Amino acid sequence: MLRLSTKTRYALRTMIELARHEGEGMIALKMVAQAQELSPKYLEQLAISLRHAGLVLAERGSQGGYMLAKPPEEITALEIVQAVDGPLQLVSCVNRPASCHRSAGCAAHGLWSRLTNSIGHTLSTTTLAELRQEQGAGL
Repeated sequence: MLRLSTKTRYALRTMIELARHEGEGMIALKMVAQAQELSPKYLEQLAISLRHAGLVLAERGSQGGYMLAKPPEEITALEIVQAVDGPLQLVSCVNRPASCHRSAGCAAHGLWSRLTNSIGHTLSTTTLAELRQEQGAGL
């Protein structure tokens, strides 16, 4: 079964919540955790990766918190996935054919490559603004 990591799922939820509060300034991670029913400690770790990827801004102190580093229309789902999980990779041989001695003659290699490309395309053409809108519509 193909599964997304917990990090990816929680990072998307975190970013959607921050997008919902766009324009309100810094949002406390505790508030995001409550709204999305996530562990604040786990979100702290994700926030570090999201900040290093340039997707969120952080400020310490009593008035601190997190906010999007750029408009939600400019942030793609792929950027969020890559920020917390690295390059999209369903199987290692797609990104690194030399990792499998069978990749050149493997009938499934083309399928994995096409599937990786399709998922990458969907993630790269889906913006945080779209995800925010879908959550608001109850989809």
